[in-house]
Amino acid sequence: MNNRPNDVEPSCAGTLGLHSMRTRLLARTGDPVAKLIAPDFRGDACALYEQMRVQGPVHRSRTGLFAVLSYDGCRQVLQDPRFSTCESPTRPAATCAPARSEPTRTEGRCSSAKRSDEAYAIAGPLLHPALHRSATRIDTAAHDLLRRHADADSIDLVDDFAFPLVVACLSEMLGVPSAASEHFADMCDVLGRPVHATPSAARAEAVKDAHEDLAALVIRSESERRQSPGGDLISRLTAPRGGNDTGNDVTRLIEHVQRYGRQETPATNPGRSGMASGKLGLEEIAAVCRTLITSGLETAVCLIGNATAALAARPDQWKTLRTAPHLATKAVNEILRFDPPHQFVLRIASEQAEVAGHSLPPHSRVLVMLAAAHRDPRRFPDPARFDLARSSQPGHLTADGAMGLEISLARLAGEIALWTLAGRLPHLRRVGRAVRRPGGAVSGFTHLSLRASATA
Repeated sequence: MNNRPNDVEPSCAGTLGLHSMRTRLLARTGDPVAKLIAPDFRGDACALYEQMRVQGPVHRSRTGLFAVLSYDGCRQVLQDPRFSTCESPTRPAATCAPARSEPTRTEGRCSSAKRSDEAYAIAGPLLHPALHRSATRIDTAAHDLLRRHADADSIDLVDDFAFPLVVACLSEMLGVPSAASEHFADMCDVLGRPVHATPSAARAEAVKDAHEDLAALVIRSESERRQSPGGDLISRLTAPRGGNDTGNDVTRLIEHVQRYGRQETPATNPGRSGMASGKLGLEEIAAVCRTLITSGLETAVCLIGNATAALAARPDQWKTLRTAPHLATKAVNEILRFDPPHQFVLRIASEQAEVAGHSLPPHSRVLVMLAAAHRDPRRFPDPARFDLARSSQPGHLTADGAMGLEISLARLAGEIALWTLAGRLPHLRRVGRAVRRPGGAVSGFTHLSLRASATA
């Protein structure tokens, strides 16, 4: 079943590298995994999931990838330490970092990745209270964004509403002073916009500068919050959780930013981790802020677009939300199941493992099909139906701490967005042609036009 609107056209596709030539050829011969991982994919992902599911919970592709489609199988791979992350589905397995049976530790100290995951775990529960303190201002910002286009024939949901709204949420959440709000918005525009082709030298330089500006923001904010803490996220992350006050080393953060710019893996540094003191250090706070901006912003914008498109295509569901705006939370939960921003992630096996009754050999590259798992009929009755009345179901799968943090931001921003849209646009109508993002790993829109009038 094709659950996407029929009038969706692709946006400009990214450039395929030479390493993707075989994948492209396999896609032309009908291999569903090859189609899905192509950078210029523009088809119906759900149809491909069902095509693969016919063969069982694990599908072996001619690309050499194994696609895990069942909810239980995906959850197993995500929780099994024998499976580790890998950058790209099209990279040879030999170039991926081998998995380890235990998290990397050196003399009892956590690796940089482990520290970041712990920072994400700490930050996640703090997002809601950090945003709640500014709920009135965020609500005003959301209404102002729609009010600006009240006299226009249409509004682009992505550029005119979702993106600036999430930026406003981040600004309030991080406690960005009003004098720096315009610069912060520019920083978000550089770091949070998806790039669908090889970036230019100018773009790469702009990204490098934005990372340095973000580090400077964290340094200033952390120093200010230590003197005068508030209710924003950086204040909450800076607050001690036991132990002493070591670990907030400016030099360490600067070194980290330089390594990040060179795409090097940070080495563990003895005695300097903020985690060791029970308090997040500058590097960990910067990692949280960077994740929220570089990928959390995109995730939230995609969620808002996917939810709005699904509701616009189902007037009965939109009417339900309009008459009961508190159902915005359920709408967000349902879109995370029905059309989540993150469609799949890649893992590689360090040794032979059995998943959903299938034996996977060592060094297998495994696609964890999150979107397919959330449509597993054994877990979700009538999975192809978008339904605000759906009863409580198993939790949404997340690949790691970073994704969990991104989803937390997307939930909060999505609820605000849908609540505001329900109040301001009771007659939700799509106009023109929607433009989907290219590629199958992330589901979202680059453009989605809505009728701006509050009347039919």
